[in-house]
Amino acid sequence: MWKWLNPANIKNTRVSGILLVLFIIGLYFLQNKAITPLVENVAKSDLFMEDTSAIGDKDRSKLALLQCNDFVRAELGETVTFDSKEFNTWELATGQYLVRSKVTQQDENGNRVQKTFACNVQFSGGDETAHDNWTLKGLELAVQ
Repeated sequence: MWKWLNPANIKNTRVSGILLVLFIIGLYFLQNKAITPLVENVAKSDLFMEDTSAIGDKDRSKLALLQCNDFVRAELGETVTFDSKEFNTWELATGQYLVRSKVTQQDENGNRVQKTFACNVQFSGGDETAHDNWTLKGLELAVQ
């Protein structure tokens, strides 16, 4: 009934408590003296640096829009017209762009259907106007 009063259990409880405290202290020193400095050194290193010398710091937002228009035209066909005034472009990373715009497509009945598209393209370097230097990462079309 009163097992905790048993001298053998009290001894085990004391040892367990001491081991728990020592374990927590050991984890604290391991974290502060080994793991944190290692992570800080890796973060300061050039391991995560991206070489952007081939791409440069030029704004290619309008070129990204033109490339996305080509990818949309390839997806929907030649019966599309693009809204050249209403578009948004964001540079996600060096040379990677997200473009949102609208396109009007003529369906098989002759009706004009307006669609919104989001296009993610990556510029790989070289001639900015060459379609082969742009990679389509993703394309989403939605009917309005």
